[in-house]
Amino acid sequence: MRLLLAFIDWIRGRRQRRLEGETTQYSADDPWVLQQIEKFERELKR
Repeated sequence: MRLLLAFIDWIRGRRQRRLEGETTQYSADDPWVLQQIEKFERELKR
């Protein structure tokens, strides 16, 4: 359940940033993207 809520918050945050006009594109090998994937995988393992 916590994972679902964290995922929803993450999506909301991305949507909000997009609405604010931030058009940053992330590539798959961007350190921030890799960090988010690792954090997500750690949550999945709980």
